[in-house]
Amino acid sequence: MARPRTSKKRKTGDERSAACGVTVTLPDHVVTEVLVRLPARSLARLRCTCRSWNAEVSLPGFQDRHHALAAAKLTFLEPAPTHMGSYRIRRRLSRRTLPWLSNCFDCPRVIGSKPCWGLVLIARPCEGYSVCNPTTGEILHLPRSHRPHCATVMGFHAPAREFKVVQLGIDEEVVGKLHAIVLTVGDARGWRAISSFQLGLGFTDDAASIDRNVQPVFADGCLHWSFRTNYLDKPHGVLSFSLADESFRRVPQPPFSMVDLVPVHLNGVRNYRLLRAKGIRSGSGEEVAMPVGKTLAELDGRLCMVRDVRHRSDHDVLLEIWKLQDYDTGSWSLDYRVDLPAPGQRQRQLLTAPWLVVPLSYLGGSRPGDKKRKLLVATTAHEAHVYDPDSGTLRTVASIDSSGDGDDDSIRLLLYQESLVRLPGMQHGLGNIKFVQLSNSEHM
Repeated sequence: MARPRTSKKRKTGDERSAACGVTVTLPDHVVTEVLVRLPARSLARLRCTCRSWNAEVSLPGFQDRHHALAAAKLTFLEPAPTHMGSYRIRRRLSRRTLPWLSNCFDCPRVIGSKPCWGLVLIARPCEGYSVCNPTTGEILHLPRSHRPHCATVMGFHAPAREFKVVQLGIDEEVVGKLHAIVLTVGDARGWRAISSFQLGLGFTDDAASIDRNVQPVFADGCLHWSFRTNYLDKPHGVLSFSLADESFRRVPQPPFSMVDLVPVHLNGVRNYRLLRAKGIRSGSGEEVAMPVGKTLAELDGRLCMVRDVRHRSDHDVLLEIWKLQDYDTGSWSLDYRVDLPAPGQRQRQLLTAPWLVVPLSYLGGSRPGDKKRKLLVATTAHEAHVYDPDSGTLRTVASIDSSGDGDDDSIRLLLYQESLVRLPGMQHGLGNIKFVQLSNSEHM
C-alpha cells in the first residue's frame, strides 16, 4: 500500500537559525550606520516598527549625520496664484495698525539663499513668516511682529541647537541707528528687542537703509545684511549679527562696491526695479545706480559677495565672487570668476537675461579655493546652470516653465538636503506651500 504524501513546510530563516543553534544579531553601531544612510521616508516607516530605532533616529547627533550624508538635490518652490491678502499697516506717529486689503504678489517666497539645516524660512506677505521642513511636510507659523520695512532672516546656533529669526530695520528718525528683534524658535518669550547699535557712518546728512535688492544670508555662525545710503559714494557695507552673543558689527564691502557705480542709463536693465538701486553722488548730485545683481551668498560656509558686471561693456567677465577673509580687518579676496566667450552668445544670455544670478554651491574640486571647481547657480528665470571653468561652458541642469508666473523676480530653486529636524509646535501640512524635487538634479 502506497504511503500518503506529506507536504513539507519550508522553514523560515529564523527557524533554520534556531535549528542550528545560531542567532544573527547586528551590533547596534552597524544598525545605526545602516539607518543613517536611509532616505527620510524609509526612516519614517521604520520608526513605527521599533522603539529603539525610533529613539536612535530622534537623537540630535543622528539627525545631524543624516542631514550631512543626504544628497543635495534641486528643489523648486511653486508660486501661488495671485490672490488677495489682508495686511496690517502702522500709522505714522502712532502705535495703532490698520487693516489693508491688496493683491498678494511673489507669494510664497524663500528667505535666504540656502535652507538652514534642512529648514526653510518662507515669507507670505498675506500671512507672515513660517518655518517649513520639506522633508517631513511640517510647518511652524511664526508669531507676527507687525514691524513693516524690516529685513528678516533665520540662522542656526549649533552649540545651543537654537534656530533664531531676526528682523532688522534702520531708524528713519536717527541716522544710522538700528532697531532689531529676535525670535528664538520655540522660546515662550516670543519676539524680544536687541540692544541698539549705531552704524557709525561718520556723516549725518544722509539716511541709511537696508538694501532691499540683496537677500540676507546666514554664514560663519552669523546673519548678514547689506546696507546702503542715498549717497551711493558714501561708505556702505555689511551688517553682521552673531547668533552666539547676539551682537552686531559692521563690515566694509569689497573694494568694487563704490567703484562700480554707473549712471542709471548705463546699468543695462531699465525697469521699475532700478528705482530700488538708484541714488546720487554726494558731490555732483548725478543719478547713479549700483550693479543690478549684487548679491550675498554662502559658499563653503563662508560669506561671499557677487560682483555683477553682466551689463558692463568695459568688463569681459560676467560675475566675480569675493570672499570675506577676516571680520576684524574687513578684508575680501577674489575667489572665483564666471566668464563665457563671445562665441557662446546663447549661453551668455542664460546669465544676462535674468534679473538675478545667485551662486548656490561649488561642485567638485579637491579643496576650498580650488579655481577649477564648477559652480552651480540659480536665476530668477527659474533655471539652474553649472559653469565649468575648464571648458568655459554653461550646462543647464534645471528649467521650470515660468510663463504663467507674471513678474516674479524671486529665486525659487533651492539646493536642498533632507532633514529630520522637528521644531516644537510644528504641524503636518504645508497648505499652499508646495516644494517640487527635481529628479534629474542628482546628476549635477
